[in-house]
Amino acid sequence: MYRRAVVAGAFAVATAGCTDRIHDLAASAPGDIGVRSRYVDDDPLAPEESVRSQPPELLTHALSFRSATAARGAVRPGATRTRSFVDATPFVDDGGDAVLVIAQRLAPPGLDVRLGSVSRIGDRALRVAADEIGHRPGDEDDLAVHTLLVRLADERGPPERVVVSIEGDRAGVTI
Repeated sequence: MYRRAVVAGAFAVATAGCTDRIHDLAASAPGDIGVRSRYVDDDPLAPEESVRSQPPELLTHALSFRSATAARGAVRPGATRTRSFVDATPFVDDGGDAVLVIAQRLAPPGLDVRLGSVSRIGDRALRVAADEIGHRPGDEDDLAVHTLLVRLADERGPPERVVVSIEGDRAGVTI
């Protein structure tokens, strides 16, 4: 019994973050855009940055960051999974080649928001499409915050605009 728990725990630690990478590989994206994503099943953002600070009719919210300092300033100190993703991002303004887009969705608990595709919508704009996975009918009254972190490294240079679409709801951000 104890051995089974140890093996299960070791497997969970060994594969941590791998499911995000599998979704990244399955997502459609142009070959000259490097994409990494991470789903976070809570609200890692500071209260003033969160989707909960938006008008109640807006269920999808997005933020973009070009520097580590700005991104860290928007993330709560205890949000370790989000902070590790931010720390691993080579931001454009810090001499790297990536920007970070944080998309949030108010949706029923018990689902994930996963990267579906990244596409070009003009010379300097990108569209990030994400899907809700695992929705359970009947939970519509109790909305939870779901967060998708998306790191974009475009060989053509950083985008000027990113439009995030989650289940048809859109939020645009200027980079």
